[in-house]
Amino acid sequence: MKHTITLVALFLSVLLHAQTKPLNTDWQFGVKGDLNLSNISGNGMPGGYTSGFQVGGFAEKAFNSKWSFQPEVLFSQNNTTVNVSNFLVYYLPPQGNVFAANNIKLGYISIPLMFKYKLNKYFTLAAGPQYSQMVFDAESLLTSNNDNAFKKYEASVNGGGEFTLGSVAIYGRYNQGLTNINNIDNRYSWKSSHIQIGMAIKIK
Repeated sequence: MKHTITLVALFLSVLLHAQTKPLNTDWQFGVKGDLNLSNISGNGMPGGYTSGFQVGGFAEKAFNSKWSFQPEVLFSQNNTTVNVSNFLVYYLPPQGNVFAANNIKLGYISIPLMFKYKLNKYFTLAAGPQYSQMVFDAESLLTSNNDNAFKKYEASVNGGGEFTLGSVAIYGRYNQGLTNINNIDNRYSWKSSHIQIGMAIKIK
């Protein structure tokens, strides 16, 4: 009886080991892209979401079966539409430019640092900080002195989740800006926010 119990235990141990895949703790890499809905809120800003896009790459390293770390490098185009008449209420001429166009396009290189927690085989939660550096600014000269109306950098936080099937993940993410991006003066605070829906594909 004793030997039988030992053999059964040994058999179950071997069977369990055969059915359990070893955890891959090597760095994995991939590409991603999403629809980027951008909003800039504050006095003189529109306070509504406008569609843009975001593309880039990521790496991921698993710490254990639940936790992993995913740094990303992304190019983000943030679009918004300003009501110039409303803007001029807060920034009167000659400071504000009466000939400014309504459309604004801001381009950033963004670096999110995401910490991920796997709920199960398919669903994962993710959150982390982000730093963004502006690389182009098509703001249609909101100010008459040709100064940039928006700061060149921004810190923000991300939160969201993803559904994974094989090497493909569909994700949704909310990004909230922490930095006052108003570069004109310190009278009013402008903050950005983004809703992002996209796809990530692991290629290694």
